[in-house]
Amino acid sequence: MEHIIAESTFDKGLSEEEENRGAKEIDTNLEKAGGHWLRSYYSKDRKRIICEFEAPDAEAVKSAYSAAGFPLDNAWPAEVYAGETLKAGG
Repeated sequence: MEHIIAESTFDKGLSEEEENRGAKEIDTNLEKAGGHWLRSYYSKDRKRIICEFEAPDAEAVKSAYSAAGFPLDNAWPAEVYAGETLKAGG
């Protein structure tokens, strides 16, 4: 499994209703490919969101977004670099 970062933008901001619907559909579609959601970060105006997934590849995430009808600007594989990683000697 890879860590995949997905970026989306919304002209008018993402409503809570849109978020809930989209997240549920993306998760359902991604689970079919063996992946799952880890966390998301929203801008305070809710016009931008970055989500982190564990998935076989970026194409699995792109397909899940497409099937859910949720906007996606980009999805790409990433390496995790965090304080916990450094403390563990990784």
